[in-house]
Amino acid sequence: MKRFLLRLALALAAAWVTLIAGWSVHYTEKLLRPACGRADAFSPPGFNSITLTTPEELVLSGWWLPPKNGSVILLLGGLGSSRDTLLPEAQILADAGYGVLTLDSRACADAVGTLGYAETAELSAMLDYAQHQIGVEWVGVLGFSVGGTTALLGAAQFPELQAVVAEGNFANLHDEITYTPSPVLSPQWQAQHLVLLVYRLRTGLPPRAVSPVDALPQIAPRPVFLIHGDRELARTRGQDQANAGPSAVLWIVPNAGHGEYRAADPDEYARRITSFFDAARNSSGSFGAP
Repeated sequence: MKRFLLRLALALAAAWVTLIAGWSVHYTEKLLRPACGRADAFSPPGFNSITLTTPEELVLSGWWLPPKNGSVILLLGGLGSSRDTLLPEAQILADAGYGVLTLDSRACADAVGTLGYAETAELSAMLDYAQHQIGVEWVGVLGFSVGGTTALLGAAQFPELQAVVAEGNFANLHDEITYTPSPVLSPQWQAQHLVLLVYRLRTGLPPRAVSPVDALPQIAPRPVFLIHGDRELARTRGQDQANAGPSAVLWIVPNAGHGEYRAADPDEYARRITSFFDAARNSSGSFGAP
């Protein structure tokens, strides 16, 4: 009987490990290889269809709108975004005279993502393209969620990016994954730490390395505009990020959750975005001369 109970306990333990490990692998794969968002085959009015090749040789499609004021904003969507994802934001900026460049995410090339770290390669390709267009004198970036993380990490690397708007991005990937408090060895704790492990095995990166809150000091004195909804602020640590960036300001959007900033107050959103870029453009030089 004792032997039977021991075998049963071992079998149940093995089943549990298999179950929770399988779930963690599946969940992490969904994060690293999300489905690509749907994009229209035809360019929006005024935009041109382009194709960019990243330093990793990912071939991605995008939309390009030349500027009327010599300034271009690079747009980075969230997880699995396509070139169409931020077209409403693109139109706001276009109406204010800005050129705009949007691009499919690496998910659309069936490439493994990292939730913001390796994605700076796409940002690099976008920046290079914009800088080589006639009449472009100044480049900024706007990113949402994972795109916001990419924008901040990329701005720390590329001084040519003169201003950054980051919306709803997490402060640190390790802290994001382990956000929900869990007793040690509880099922949730086990799942969280298995996700951390699988992420590291799949990407070669420690999750703590994906850390916008640590990149923010490196962006100064270039201006950074952080946008977070009041319903997500505790999780995204928007205030901590604002405190970490000497040149960062934070707008907490009332009654807004993740990605609801424009919908919460369309006119105020448009005004704040364009005013921020206008002020940044009027106070800085071109291409890496803060």
